[in-house]
Amino acid sequence: MNDKIWVWGSAILLGLVTLACSSSGGGSPATGGSTGASGSTGSGGSTSDADLCSAQFDATNVGCPLPAASKDPNVQECVVQQRDFAGIGCESQFNAWLQCTTTPAYHCQDDTGCETTQGGYFTCQSQATQRTGCVRLASQDPTRCSDATKPYAFSCLGSAPTSCVQVVTEGAGIWCCPQL
Repeated sequence: MNDKIWVWGSAILLGLVTLACSSSGGGSPATGGSTGASGSTGSGGSTSDADLCSAQFDATNVGCPLPAASKDPNVQECVVQQRDFAGIGCESQFNAWLQCTTTPAYHCQDDTGCETTQGGYFTCQSQATQRTGCVRLASQDPTRCSDATKPYAFSCLGSAPTSCVQVVTEGAGIWCCPQL
């Protein structure tokens, strides 16, 4: 059971480590939450980010059980990842992967069945970095980016997009930006 927790936790960590930028806007930077963002369901309705994350946890928990007490922290971490992908314009791709992992096609024990949708958000993330020259600094949001119109923190290799404001000039610098 500890191996399953480690594997699932590692998959989440891998998602965080690979974040170069993020995609949808809104939410309180202090909580890492997002407001107004939604994902579509297979039935044509829409659900909140937390609902998609909760559905993923519930579906994955069938084949790879985790302690009930781990649901809230896992859902919160998933919502943080959605916000990270939101900053770079890749939240819909990340949400497509979340939705895929709730279907019978996904096998949590070997993390297979959703490679195409997972590749979609990895590709989107890479393209965002190539397009902007900026890398997402998710942990900097609440401490650096208090402007609701520029809630996402980035470090940029050269100059940042003109829609960004530089808030730290030392080192590589930190810019607060709207969704890139």
